[in-house]
Amino acid sequence: MTKSILHCLLLRPILIVLFTILSSSSFNSAASTDATYNVVSLGAKPNGKNDCTKAFLSAWQKACGSAKPATIYVPAGRFLIGKVVFGGGECSNKAITVTIDGTLVAPSNYHGNDDSNWILFHNVDGVSVHGGLLDDQGTSLWACKNSGGNCPSGATVRFMKSF
Repeated sequence: MTKSILHCLLLRPILIVLFTILSSSSFNSAASTDATYNVVSLGAKPNGKNDCTKAFLSAWQKACGSAKPATIYVPAGRFLIGKVVFGGGECSNKAITVTIDGTLVAPSNYHGNDDSNWILFHNVDGVSVHGGLLDDQGTSLWACKNSGGNCPSGATVRFMKSF
């Protein structure tokens, strides 16, 4: 009988400490949930035909304004994106992840770009991009280059002054 009382007395503080640790870590993980901004929820159409630039810029602005780490989520589908600059000037969030499960599609008129930046991340810190496909619709550009014409360099995704 003395052994079982001793075991109970020894186990009780261990169980209390274990319960306290588990309770506080589940509370902390619930409190630190990242903000997620789905571009479809913000108006993007995953058909590769409708211009989704405004929805992507809206997701960027929301992520930049978030006090928590933020994810911009691009689900499966084809998303037409015009020339766009994601700037860091007014972006206070230094923990933004762009998760792409779909395809970003450039406009087919490559002459519409006055420089080679299709998607530019400018002066941003703490941004990471994961997954996805980029379709720069290079068929007409390569036809121009093969004919020896005066052609631009084509669509690019670029990080400038970013860490």
